[in-house]
Amino acid sequence: MLSSFVGLTGLGALIFAIPGKWLAPVTAKYRLDQTLTQVIDGTAMGKGKQSLSFSTSAFLTVTLTDSAGGRSMRVVVDSIQADSSAPIPPSVFDSARGAEYHGFITKAGKPSRLQPVSTNRAAIQIQGLLVDFFPWVRAGIKVGEAWTDTSATTTGEGADSVTVQRITAYRAAARERRNARRAIRVTTDYTSNVSGTQPTENGPANVQGSGTGKGTYFVSPEGQYLGGDWQLESALKISGSFVKEPLPITISQTTKVSPLR
Repeated sequence: MLSSFVGLTGLGALIFAIPGKWLAPVTAKYRLDQTLTQVIDGTAMGKGKQSLSFSTSAFLTVTLTDSAGGRSMRVVVDSIQADSSAPIPPSVFDSARGAEYHGFITKAGKPSRLQPVSTNRAAIQIQGLLVDFFPWVRAGIKVGEAWTDTSATTTGEGADSVTVQRITAYRAAARERRNARRAIRVTTDYTSNVSGTQPTENGPANVQGSGTGKGTYFVSPEGQYLGGDWQLESALKISGSFVKEPLPITISQTTKVSPLR
């Protein structure tokens, strides 16, 4: 089903940072809450509009360990669940408990894409929910600093894959208190281009479009992530032999990460 996966490919960016002098492995726990609303305008097929809206909540354990050139990253899904509207069966979320993903964060603070350690089908199916869990952050950020990151991420494989090319502008906006700790508030603005193919009940479909988004997150002076949230709006079109004209798709996504004590 197209609606099951289109919206999971453009999730906005989240973060974790590395302090420059951590030597021992550092472990932190987070709650990741996401909501997705997708509307497919099937008027050209005589089907009207088809909407889908659902939410997920995941509890994650993240461990960072010193490595040559940066930090290795290990993410474990302690639990994940969705509401009754989710297109992914509950059994998939149950099977995803304990799923492990690895990544790498450079000395500059830029993370690689998280990759599942095993070939567990459930871990692969929920991977899209974790794609943007860590954006580019670093210790010692000063108010007024700004930088830009360009990335390209592909989810899925073969005839069921979507690539998101994104440009993200970061700006350290202000000093604030976050969870009783000193923090720097960082704002993000990003644009994206989406392209790919996905199977549908009517045959293979091509997916094209663009998106925009905004976000805010907080980083301690030492570079530890203290929570954040963002929003994404995408306008896509799907085409294929099953439709005379491309079908418009609109996607709205919200994501919030909360550190757990």
